[in-house]
Amino acid sequence: MSDEPQPMTASADRPLFLAIAGNIGVGKSTLTRHLADKWALALLPEPVKQNPFLKLYYDDPKRWGFQSQLFFLTQRVRLFKEAYALNHAKIVDRTLYEDAEIFARTALSRVEYQIYLQLYEYLLENLPVPDLVVYLRASTRTLSRRIQSRGRSFEKSLPSSYLRKLNERYDAWANSFLRAPLITIDTDDLDLFSLFGEYEKVTDRIAEALLQKGLTWQHTTTIPRHS
Repeated sequence: MSDEPQPMTASADRPLFLAIAGNIGVGKSTLTRHLADKWALALLPEPVKQNPFLKLYYDDPKRWGFQSQLFFLTQRVRLFKEAYALNHAKIVDRTLYEDAEIFARTALSRVEYQIYLQLYEYLLENLPVPDLVVYLRASTRTLSRRIQSRGRSFEKSLPSSYLRKLNERYDAWANSFLRAPLITIDTDDLDLFSLFGEYEKVTDRIAEALLQKGLTWQHTTTIPRHS
């Protein structure tokens, strides 16, 4: 029998569920793909490209914010349900928590957000909770530089003030988040293209956090029952 730690959770016998969180342009998708490849995790990607309202929202936030946020909410609930059904260690690119508690709060009017929040809290019931949320943090300047370096044209016009507001809310959210275990990794010193080559530093930090919680991605895809 191997001496390496086997994956396990405190709440149930089930496969590892890892989630990557962070602001627009921080590098979530790239890290998610890297970890999925390196650790053989099932990848549940962010549904950005599928959202028919996203470009409309960037052009006219007040008109299309509610539709865009409802789309993301329903899609992320679906992803979390798919994660629960998978008998394999998995990773998700962005959580429904930050969509609801940061983006929707920023995008919607007070009345719209109250309606949205009621639906969100209802849908949270019986959804699986990630074993670890990894919050990737970066300054507004770094985020703006990374956004300009990638190919999503509709994001390149995002004002720095919007990214700054999101960053402030992300930091406050991470400091008070209690729905799942969370660690914060500052990526300012890892520029976008350097980040691709320096993922081992981030990977090692995540692996250490998992092992401290008695979790690992290694060797097994299901969690053995303990007597």
